Amino acid sequence: MLSPPRRRKACPCRPSAPPSRFTTPIAANDCPPTCSRRSATISARTRTSVSTINPAQNLITWETDFGPARSSYWQGVDFTVNARASKGLTLQFGTNTGRKIDDTCATVVKIDSPDPRNCRLTPPYQTTIRGLASYTIPRVDVLVSTAIRSQPPLALAANWPVPNSVVVQLLGRIPPGGTATGTTTVALLDNDHQLFADNRRTQVDMRVAKIFRFGKTRVDVGVDGENLFNTNYATAYSGTYQFSTGNTATGGTWNNPTTLYPPRYARLNFTVSF
Repeated sequence: MLSPPRRRKACPCRPSAPPSRFTTPIAANDCPPTCSRRSATISARTRTSVSTINPAQNLITWETDFGPARSSYWQGVDFTVNARASKGLTLQFGTNTGRKIDDTCATVVKIDSPDPRNCRLTPPYQTTIRGLASYTIPRVDVLVSTAIRSQPPLALAANWPVPNSVVVQLLGRIPPGGTATGTTTVALLDNDHQLFADNRRTQVDMRVAKIFRFGKTRVDVGVDGENLFNTNYATAYSGTYQFSTGNTATGGTWNNPTTLYPPRYARLNFTVSF
């Protein structure tokens, strides 16, 4: 494993005010329905703003001046097969299974934030499948090809906008930078508690084209069929978990799809090769 390059960080020469911390309890019925935790406590710490009378002067230095270098690497297997058979048949298949791991726990609390949550990302192993096949029908010179792609489910987010009136009851004051009528966003999901959509993202495309040959010039005239099976999986979800007393709204519109994969359609294709 290669060591990642050291990164520079902007470090204020003048120390800021000590961090403030508040803890808001999450009862079992305040967690998203698919959350694995029966109960949990979300902690958030924020630094109070430094006086702007004497603005800080930034010192550019190495991250390793504050601790070990961060680690970032990928674990997995990537496999691809290509085959060219006789009489115009081409096959291609590939798959990869893996995950990317990032770890900044050694220095994040000394440089970026006093909150160590999410300093280590260890997602589950996920698999992507891709394939392609094409064949030219002899005598009639018609090209038929198809492509398939299957991707893993999307990761979900659940951001809980807690009214500052509730935060005041826990903290005794309004959070730094907040207003009495505003909200403070608390992430219900983090790197240790991840949720994913319940479906893979799979689509199949197809092309049929007639080949015309004029000396050394080749002209393909055909039709492309995108999303052949008209799959309608979501490509984005609502990440706001609506606040309500006693969680009576059960998150409101949280986890509702906001965009869908485009429906099936066809288009004409004209290709000239020379």
